Amino acid sequence: MSSLVTPEARMGNDIARQFGHLPADEAADTIARHIETFWDPAMRRTLEGLAAAHDDTLDPLVADAAGRLAAHATRSEPDAQP
Repeated sequence: MSSLVTPEARMGNDIARQFGHLPADEAADTIARHIETFWDPAMRRTLEGLAAAHDDTLDPLVADAAGRLAAHATRSEPDAQP
């Protein structure tokens, strides 16, 4: 495990613990919605980058949620195709 846990990873992991009782797919969706609603774009981009780099400090639910956020962001770009 990496010796440095970024604030985004720590906060994301804290959120994941709150929703860990849900089925994994539902938990990842709920975590993604929470992050999209309450985190600023720079924090979301940092988390998405950690997930893309397979950072081992991320809870698997957070990594899944970050992937969903990144996919949503890509689809939301003006030139993106559905």
